[in-house]
Amino acid sequence: MREFKRLQMPALTREPNASCSEIVAEAAFALASGIINTIPFVGNKLDEQQAQAWPRSGIFTDDGVEMTGTPPEIFELCELLASYIEKGSSFDVFEVFHKIARIDRLIDWRQGALLSPESENTRH
Repeated sequence: MREFKRLQMPALTREPNASCSEIVAEAAFALASGIINTIPFVGNKLDEQQAQAWPRSGIFTDDGVEMTGTPPEIFELCELLASYIEKGSSFDVFEVFHKIARIDRLIDWRQGALLSPESENTRH
């Protein structure tokens, strides 16, 4: 699996043997990682200084075991988004939604745009 990273074009150009398609694929993966980093996940970053959303602490499996590392579903979503970015095509909403549904338990929906009736920000 790839590691999430920020897009750094100078780093890409330091590899003189990299083909254009490799550079585009790397840039697409970095952009997809950036999209995923905007999702409000449960738990906490392992290090508050880390730029990426993963890895995180305070997230547990259904068996009560704390997760370590980045769940494979996060990488699958990232690779799906990167594939669309790389091709320059529109996202298939249903396919992306299906991947997001698989990580539903990892998302802190209270931080999203939708407010629950219990929210302090709800106005009557």
